[in-house]
Amino acid sequence: MAIDRTLRTTPLLAALALCACEAAPDIASEGGTPVACALGGATDFASECRLVELGDGSGAVIRHPDGGFRKLVQADTPAGYAEFDGAQRATSRLEGDTIVLTIGADRYRWQEQTGD
Repeated sequence: MAIDRTLRTTPLLAALALCACEAAPDIASEGGTPVACALGGATDFASECRLVELGDGSGAVIRHPDGGFRKLVQADTPAGYAEFDGAQRATSRLEGDTIVLTIGADRYRWQEQTGD
């Protein structure tokens, strides 16, 4: 019976598929600075993202909790960064001592670092 044989192998295939998946590492383990973000057009900011500066000083990466990221390059902007590549342009502005960086439908917010 072909149907009976198929039903017996379905749980095995499902278990193999789950074993092949690896959980994404916690973004906090990558270091960097916590950044509030409103992803995908969200109205509220949540402290879920991280700004990780590149060791060579050329830019940074903003990591999302779902594994997504935005790569940035150093630039003369309020945020100090611009988009690395891609079709969506980064804009940034100062709101008091807070920087807001927007790329597409994603917004990121962090405190401006003042030199001592």
